[in-house]
Amino acid sequence: MEHQLEREMEIARQIQASFLPEELPQFPGWEIAARFQPARQVAGDFYDAFPLIQNRRLGLVIGDVCDKGVGAALFMALFRTLIRAFAQQHQSLRWMSVLSEDEPGRVVGGRRSAPPSIGTSALKNAIDLTNDYIVNVHGSANMFATIFFGLLDPVSGALLYINGGHEPPLLVNSGGVKEQLAPTGPLVGLFPGARFDIHAVSIEPGDVLVCFTDGVTEAMNDNRELFGGERLNLLMAQPVSTAADLLDRLHAGVQEYIGGADPSDDITLLAVRRQ
Repeated sequence: MEHQLEREMEIARQIQASFLPEELPQFPGWEIAARFQPARQVAGDFYDAFPLIQNRRLGLVIGDVCDKGVGAALFMALFRTLIRAFAQQHQSLRWMSVLSEDEPGRVVGGRRSAPPSIGTSALKNAIDLTNDYIVNVHGSANMFATIFFGLLDPVSGALLYINGGHEPPLLVNSGGVKEQLAPTGPLVGLFPGARFDIHAVSIEPGDVLVCFTDGVTEAMNDNRELFGGERLNLLMAQPVSTAADLLDRLHAGVQEYIGGADPSDDITLLAVRRQ
């Protein structure tokens, strides 16, 4: 019986791994890298990167489903699939209602919101429809996720994004952290009809966008002390050669801090560097 359970968990791990990209898309002048370490055989974290709008945009996603284990892994697959599918929808569903409430370009939380442009429909459809589906169809399960979904223009470096309650991704350059991309809406799948604003930021040459789940900042050592954001910022203040090297540095720093302690949560990292 125990052997059968282990076999089934291994199958579940393999199936879940198939929901993560085998290869990350590469655009000229850009580097993309990711690291994924589940705390158990299956995880609630996920990341994704995929081309959209006739390869004129790059979708970047990182998410963290509440709870851990098999239940979180099942909903991880669902969230990832819904976001991919709804982002491909060509019609704008609730964007006009957003425009009727606020003028394009208004300042939200100290940051200028994004006016209508290529990609806004993909962002709105992906998050709005995923939120509504989870609430309406699976509300009784009380499963939700933090999700960051960005849409990158690889020509200009402009990034439109929605941050649904996720750990703020960091925009880093040679001087360290230059900007945090704070939440623009609530957790995804928790509130019916929730509002998610689209914000914009520019990734300049030499900048790196670093996305991570709370398994990084909330990693604990043997004394149950958190790794925290300050240690993360110190690691990112060092010179960056490539996106992959930066993630290796961050992951090694977390592992060194954890030491012999068992992982308390999944650890996921996604980095995009403009050369």
